[in-house]
Amino acid sequence: MTQHVPWDPWPDVRWGSLMIVGGLVVEVPDGWTARSDEAGVVLDRRDGVVSIVFRAAGEPLADDLIRVPADALLLEASEDRLLVALPAVDHVRIRDDRLVADRGVLVRIGVECSVEHWPATSRIVDDVLDSRWHRVEHRPVVPIAESAGRDRAAPSLQWKAHPDVLDHLVRFRDRGLVPGAARRSEAGTSARELGFVGRFGGVTDKGDEVIGPVLDHDAVLTVKVSDPGTAAVTGRWTCWVQGQRCVVRASRSDGTDALGIIAVGTIPVHLLGWLDLDPVGSVGAGEPVTISTAQYEDRSGPCPSDVEWFRTAWAAPTWRFVSGWSHESGTGVSGLLVPGVGALRWERGEHEVTLQPARNASVVRNAVSAAVGLMAVTAR
Repeated sequence: MTQHVPWDPWPDVRWGSLMIVGGLVVEVPDGWTARSDEAGVVLDRRDGVVSIVFRAAGEPLADDLIRVPADALLLEASEDRLLVALPAVDHVRIRDDRLVADRGVLVRIGVECSVEHWPATSRIVDDVLDSRWHRVEHRPVVPIAESAGRDRAAPSLQWKAHPDVLDHLVRFRDRGLVPGAARRSEAGTSARELGFVGRFGGVTDKGDEVIGPVLDHDAVLTVKVSDPGTAAVTGRWTCWVQGQRCVVRASRSDGTDALGIIAVGTIPVHLLGWLDLDPVGSVGAGEPVTISTAQYEDRSGPCPSDVEWFRTAWAAPTWRFVSGWSHESGTGVSGLLVPGVGALRWERGEHEVTLQPARNASVVRNAVSAAVGLMAVTAR
């Protein structure tokens, strides 16, 4: 760590808490300490749980992409950022690497931490990169060429079920003998094939294990996907938490549901996997475009803007508006995803909507925060 003060015509009391890596001046945040090691300069949170590594380095992030484990969930893969979720049996870690050019020197910033700590830590990095010492330049995302066509692994749930299976189990949970018509229904047949009910339709121990958290949960998070141009919900993801038991139901494109019992610590990666973000499909930057609310809700007319990214968005057959909320945790998720453009920020006015491209990481952080809030309920 360089121990000198950068030239600045206005004396600043923060000079005693600055560090310099290459040409990048970084203010040490409150609650963090700085130290030098062989990797470069390291910011450590005072509780010792999380570290952020800064070092001058010129190797491309494509080199790191090659080393990403096959079972990792790739969330963003561009020449200046590689964001990966690393799932394990009962928890998830996030690896967040950024490459920043400052005064002709490339500075590498790396974070790897538990998913619970990543949202706050990523905001710390955002803050040190957008300060009086360094201004973030919002440039279009340049995908890593090697990531094209790469499989995006996502954790799977145990069962493929009829969408009404859970409703069927709730309805007949306390019945030892279920009417024949209900047993022979599509939901009843699916429940029997999965072993959730017995020969006469009564709920088995396996079925009871699935339905228990649904009926008596500590917290629930439901996330819906719809197109702003229609009121119909095109996808739904729900997670029920009861102590350390967790049941997830996720709609599938073929009209069935994926259903499973998962570890509470893996909730974030299951939600991210279901959102199915394209890690290389984000524009990430561009001027804002304002359209009327009517145009936002009905894109059947001619494109109302000549801005290139918006013309791409307008031509997309569907937009995916993501929204969800958990009353018990007080956390929610929202986002707008458009094929070929990626994530969009939006701001509603009285009669208009303003849209602007954003990084995938903004949606990831929003979803992770909602999932972590749900996990926190079990720790109270």
